[in-house]
Amino acid sequence: MGKRWDAISRFLDDKKRILITTHLNPDGDALGSEIALAHYLSACGKEVHVINSDPLADFFTFLTNDIQVKQFQRQKHQPLIESCDGCLVVDVSDWHRLGDIGLVLRERAIPLACIDHHLQGGKMGDVHVIDEKASSTGELVYDFLKSANAALSQNIIDAIYTCILTDTGSFKFSNTTPDTHLIAAELLERGARFQKIYAELYESDSIGRTLLKGHLLAHMQFACDDRIAWFVLSQELLHVTGAQECDAEGFADLARSIKSVEISIMFSEKKDGLTKASFRSRGCIPIHALAEQFGGGGHKYAAGAALQWRLNEAIDIVLAAAKTYLGSVSKHR
Repeated sequence: MGKRWDAISRFLDDKKRILITTHLNPDGDALGSEIALAHYLSACGKEVHVINSDPLADFFTFLTNDIQVKQFQRQKHQPLIESCDGCLVVDVSDWHRLGDIGLVLRERAIPLACIDHHLQGGKMGDVHVIDEKASSTGELVYDFLKSANAALSQNIIDAIYTCILTDTGSFKFSNTTPDTHLIAAELLERGARFQKIYAELYESDSIGRTLLKGHLLAHMQFACDDRIAWFVLSQELLHVTGAQECDAEGFADLARSIKSVEISIMFSEKKDGLTKASFRSRGCIPIHALAEQFGGGGHKYAAGAALQWRLNEAIDIVLAAAKTYLGSVSKHR
């Protein structure tokens, strides 16, 4: 097995009951990584439980054949988590982004290993593989499975392809590398159902998600000579459109296709009244540094932050910082 996977392999070898989890609002890379690893570990004779703090968007459920993905409820799932002798965290290495399930993991000191590809300031767990150069966590999981000489079932192949397709923006984001295309080609050779996957992800929107997207596009606002775009996802809007928070998965990228926009920000009002900001850049301006001003992080050109302000105040504060940041970065280009 490749040396960088030795510690992960040793961590998993003596575990009999394993929890797999990921970040809040799981995306295609997070879920695909969970599913691929769950199938592999189950085939190795492990008892595997996939539990996340937030629910899945409907268009991801095609991946969950034979693997139940549970939404964490403390009273119901804490005893189950405590019975696990290890936890594998994927696509995140920030405790705050694990949500409520992270609190239990820390309280009970569950042995933990982490596989991730995000820019981050610390390490999560005693065992971790974090590679910021990988296009996706799924790319790392694929490398791990190949190193382990794992039998790649149809479910695993489709899950890994979903990871790569979604986290590269269908191979158009700057994190796409020659290795990314080579891995995608290998997955196609192994029978990845690329047409089905694309249709499930991008041609299966609910009415609520469609109405939500239309409203966000129609009410998008601009600043700094249209170099900054921003839009607001409120709880009221979710109610009016009949959409769920998970239906907004991927919407932070909506303004990336606008020629003049260099920074885009989606403000999302959470159920507790506080705000999340999702930052995106077209690939010229590193955006993670702006997110870090608010205690957030992520990729170089795609990041986010949980804010301790309500929606209107958050918008004013973050927009002011974005304008200053854009001006500062522009001076040095």
